Amino acid sequence: MPAIGPALPQHCQAPDMSPRSTLSLFLVSLGSLLPAQVPEAKQQEQKRLLQQIDEAQAERQQIIDGLLHSIQVNDKTLSPQDLKRETVFLAGQNLIELKILEFIVQEWKDRLIKEEGKKPEDFKIDDGEIEKELKDQLREFAVKYPGIDFWTVVRSQTGIAKNRYVHQRRVTMLFDKVFMPGPPDQWPQITAEAVKAGANNSDGDKFWDGLKKNGRDKDGKPREMPKFWAEMIRKMLIGQLKKWTDIKFPADGLPPGVALDVNGRQWSTTEAFEQIKEGLFIQDMETAISEIVLREALTQELTKSGAYLGAEAFSKAFAEYRKEFDNTIFNTEMIARAFKGYPTLEAFRSRWRLMKSYENMIAKEINNDNLQAHANKHKRFFADGSVNVDVIQFLGKDVRSGAWVPNGMDEAHKRAVACMQKIESKEKTFDQALDAFGEFYTNDKERGRIGNKSFNELRRSLRESEYSDLLQGFSLGYFLFYDAEVGKAVGPVKGPDAWYIVRVNSRAPAKQAANVSDPRTRELVKQDYLTHRFLEWSKEVMSRTKLQ
Repeated sequence: MPAIGPALPQHCQAPDMSPRSTLSLFLVSLGSLLPAQVPEAKQQEQKRLLQQIDEAQAERQQIIDGLLHSIQVNDKTLSPQDLKRETVFLAGQNLIELKILEFIVQEWKDRLIKEEGKKPEDFKIDDGEIEKELKDQLREFAVKYPGIDFWTVVRSQTGIAKNRYVHQRRVTMLFDKVFMPGPPDQWPQITAEAVKAGANNSDGDKFWDGLKKNGRDKDGKPREMPKFWAEMIRKMLIGQLKKWTDIKFPADGLPPGVALDVNGRQWSTTEAFEQIKEGLFIQDMETAISEIVLREALTQELTKSGAYLGAEAFSKAFAEYRKEFDNTIFNTEMIARAFKGYPTLEAFRSRWRLMKSYENMIAKEINNDNLQAHANKHKRFFADGSVNVDVIQFLGKDVRSGAWVPNGMDEAHKRAVACMQKIESKEKTFDQALDAFGEFYTNDKERGRIGNKSFNELRRSLRESEYSDLLQGFSLGYFLFYDAEVGKAVGPVKGPDAWYIVRVNSRAPAKQAANVSDPRTRELVKQDYLTHRFLEWSKEVMSRTKLQ
C-alpha cells in the first residue's frame, strides 16, 4: 500500500540498528537475563549488563539528537525547536498534564503561604513514603508479570521514565497537601468552591456539606476518606481547577521556544523536551517529524486557497465545537484520545484546525447529491454491514511490554515476507501459518481470529485510528472491509505497529439503505465524507511536496 507522500529527508530517518543492539536490553527485565549463578559471578554479570544498558542509553540519545535537524517543507524551514515541541505534544501527554498540575499546585501553594499564613514546612513531602510505595509496586508487579521489566512497561505505556515517574508521585502528594489536607472541613476555600462547582447534576452546597460531615466520626475525630472517594474528589478538583486556569498551547500562538503557558508560568520547549527525552522511543521522534511535515504542507496549501483558519477564528470555532461534549462524561479530550486515537488533545486541536479549514474550502461540494453518493458507496458502514477477517500479525513491538524494539517494523516486515513465501509456495496453508508464526500481545484474546466485525470494531482490533490513518496514508481496515478479495491471502500490508498477512473470509451486506434525508444519518455521512475527502486530498498534497 502506498505511503502518504515522499520519504523523509535522509537525515530525518533513524540509522539502521542491529536487532542484537544493546538497546534491546530496555525491553526485558534485568533479572530475567540472569541465570542461577554463584553470588560473585552474578554480581559481575549484573555489572556487565548495567554497563551495557548505560551504553545503550547513550546510543539511543545520540540517535534522537541526530534526528533533530532543520527540515525544509517547500519554501519554509522547520527548526529543531519546532521538532522538539512537536515531539513533546505527541509523546509526552502524561508529562504535559503533570506540568499543568505542577504549575497549578505551585501557584496555590505560594498563595496559601502568602495569603493564609501557611508555612513551607506544611507542604513537606516524605521521600521515604514514596520509596516504600515504589517498592510495594515493584514487588507486586514482579509477582504478577515475572520476567517483564516494570520501567519498560511504564515507559511504553506513558512515555515517562523512572525519575519522572517518581516526580509525578511527589506532585500528587503535594497536591493533596495543598488542596486536600486532613478532613474536608480543613480544606482551603478554593477546594470548597471547586468541589461545589464540580458536583455535576447535584446540589454543590449539599454535596460539600455531606463531604465535611463524613470527614469526621461521631466523636469529631478525623475519618480517613476511602481511596475511591479520594481519587474521585481529586479528579473533580483537577478538572475544575483547569477550567479556571488560563492554559495556552502551541496552537494558541505560543512562540516556538515555549511549549506551555499556565497562568503566565511558562514551560520552555528546551526544558520540556529534556524532560520527556528519557522516555522517548526513536519511533516517537520519527512520528513527530512525519506529523509536523504533513501539517506544515497542508497548512501551506490551505493558506494559499485562503481557507486556513486564523488564530481567532480557530479559537472561536473549536470552543463552539467542544461545547457539545465538555459537560458530558465523554468530553472532548476523551473523544480525541480514546476514540480518535490522538496522543494529546493539542495534537487533535492542530489536526482539527486543518480539517475544519478543509471543510470550509470544499463547502460547496458538501451537498445532498455528493453525500448520498457517498452513503450509497459505503452503505455497509452506515447500515450495519460486517466482515469476517483472519490476520497473521508480525509486531514491531515487544509482545509482553508493548515497547518498540530496535528496527522493529523492518524486522517484522522481513518475517511477514518469509511467511507469505511459505503460503504462496504451499509449504503452509494460511491457517497453519497463523498458528505457527502469528505474533500477538499477551492480552490479545483474538490471536488473529478477528471474526465478524463492524468497520469500527475491525479498526480497533487493528489498532487503527483517525490519527494513524493520515500518518499511514491509508486504512488497512478500509481495505479489508471494502476491497480485499474474499478467500485470498494478501500481504504483507502495513498497520500502525505491525505488518500483516490478511484474509477476508466473508462479508455481510448492509441491512438497509442509508438515506441522507434523515438529519442524523446526514450528519454521520457528512463527517465520514469529509474524513475520506481530507485523507485523499492530503495524499495528493504530499505527493507534490518538496522536502529537504
